[in-house]
Amino acid sequence: MMDALQLTRLLSWLSPAFPTGGFAYSHGLEWAIECGDVTDVPSLVEWIGSLLAHGSLHTDMILLRAAWRADTLDEMRVVAQEGCALASSRERFEETVKQGNAFLRAVKIWDCLPPAVTTLTAQWPLPVMYGVALKAAGFDEDVAALGCAHVAVSALVSAAVRLIPLGQTDGLRALAALEKRMAAAVATTKSLTLEDAGGLCFRSDLAAMHHETQETRLFRT
Repeated sequence: MMDALQLTRLLSWLSPAFPTGGFAYSHGLEWAIECGDVTDVPSLVEWIGSLLAHGSLHTDMILLRAAWRADTLDEMRVVAQEGCALASSRERFEETVKQGNAFLRAVKIWDCLPPAVTTLTAQWPLPVMYGVALKAAGFDEDVAALGCAHVAVSALVSAAVRLIPLGQTDGLRALAALEKRMAAAVATTKSLTLEDAGGLCFRSDLAAMHHETQETRLFRT
């Protein structure tokens, strides 16, 4: 069980207000909405649910778990490099690395990371930095995985609310419908390793690639 101090820290780190810049990224969803792949709550739930089961969010949970399990700086570096290599496009790479490095800069305030991590010159994908930091702060691996899955899903739902647009109530309906899928993704990835990383959501990967060619964009990716 987490004590009050741990819970407060978890809520702070995974809050939408934490300065990672997540509000600026749509993970390719902006293009998917423009071309008509995602138009309402059911299609949004299917899009995000597929990412959790077979796509980039599934891979991110594997990376988080691998980073959480890493015991040495070299092992952390390997996971970080793998995370960078698995980015399917330039925008996906920038999205995960810029947020990961921003999370590292912000979480230094708590002075709980291994000193070698804070001084290492590296590109830190966001799920990798989540895994390293949450382990260093004493959080359970499954709690870390579920919490960070919720951050990613909430960010995508928030982007869809602004882009489709959906009302706030419909956004909440989508979030509620995705709860079991998040829990299932946590359970599925528990026994997986870096060898299992990689996605099958090609339409989402194409969305990230096409996004940079959109004439009008609200989001960076």
